Amino acid sequence: MKPPLGVGIGLSDSGDAEAAARDAQEMAGEKITLAIVFSSSTYDPHTIYADLASAVPEANIIGCTTAGEICNLAGNALSDSVAVLGIGGKRIKTAVGVGENLSQQGEKAGMEAAQAAYTSLDFDPYTLFVGMMHKTPLDLVKMKMFLNVIIPDGLSLGEENFLRGLVSVVGRNSPIIGGSAGDDLNLKKTYQFGNGVYTDSGVLGVITGGIKLGTAIGNSYVPIPGKGAAVTKSEGRVVYEFNKRPAAEVMKELLEVDELTFDLNAQRPLGFKSVDVSNEYVIRSISTENADGSLNFFSEIPQGVYFNVMETNKQLLEERFRKTLQKACSDAGNPSNVGAVVVFNCIYKHLANARCGCNDFEVIWDELGKEVPVIGFNTYGEQGSTSGGAVGHHNQTSSLLIIGNELVSQ
Repeated sequence: MKPPLGVGIGLSDSGDAEAAARDAQEMAGEKITLAIVFSSSTYDPHTIYADLASAVPEANIIGCTTAGEICNLAGNALSDSVAVLGIGGKRIKTAVGVGENLSQQGEKAGMEAAQAAYTSLDFDPYTLFVGMMHKTPLDLVKMKMFLNVIIPDGLSLGEENFLRGLVSVVGRNSPIIGGSAGDDLNLKKTYQFGNGVYTDSGVLGVITGGIKLGTAIGNSYVPIPGKGAAVTKSEGRVVYEFNKRPAAEVMKELLEVDELTFDLNAQRPLGFKSVDVSNEYVIRSISTENADGSLNFFSEIPQGVYFNVMETNKQLLEERFRKTLQKACSDAGNPSNVGAVVVFNCIYKHLANARCGCNDFEVIWDELGKEVPVIGFNTYGEQGSTSGGAVGHHNQTSSLLIIGNELVSQ
């Protein structure tokens, strides 16, 4: 039986998006209808998009600028490159929506992106009807009618609100996975691709068509015994007090330092238990210290939680990434033919890999083989759901999407 998808991947280390797209098109052997592009911020995003669109004129295009690109053709994380994944086939259906002004109206942006994408989706119910044939109720309850890939601006501070708006439209039964756009740690401006070029926006790509799809998120951290405190005053991404004392003062005591540096914040994030049944640790990283002794974080921290200072090592980085990949494959129904893997990898996770001498591709190749197309990027934040179903915006995490090259009926 012929696989339902044609999948191809291309890479350019000179910013030639058109050449990368043509390589992906040639490998796919099908007219590409969905193109995912991740580009270094060193290149003009408008040129990248125009060159890509000219090469795959009938494709829906999603992607962004990054803090480093991930592509199996290189076998490691890159910089100053452009990676393109192309997918075609009669069964897969996709649509794109964009919500703008993310930093100021995040919930509205999430709602607008969802409404635009789902309104324009060319949906064929018969495809899903065929996929449901000969399936048990236990199989059907795990089916994913629609999957949402999101790419918000990583400097907007609006990812949580974007998620709130998105969930208010699509509900809780459609998986959400994604990563926040970057700009190679310049922290000035990121760009998003959503059938056009945007900034301060959230892009939503919807995938349907009875294809096996799976997602998972995971981090590589464990708590340091005796290093923790309660969040006694917080609002959004700002924590004012730990244990009813200035947050920065308590953190410095816990870490036994006089200054909270970039490297220290990267290596010693905070973790608290998810409030759902998964009981998993979710990770939050400090961004900056404020003059009043409060701390800014890269994600929201709810008041009332107890956090631990976390640490990792080479063994944990490799074992936990493997576990996350296995969970994503399981979520997809363990397809025997994996069409592609999309990796949304925190820039801090990338730095931890570099510090500990880890290469995630070694895990991917060991689990899936070297022929499977892999694309991704180092992010400014990751979106996805815990094993218990709580969707959120995370730090120091790998969010994975498995696209099976099999129908759900197989």
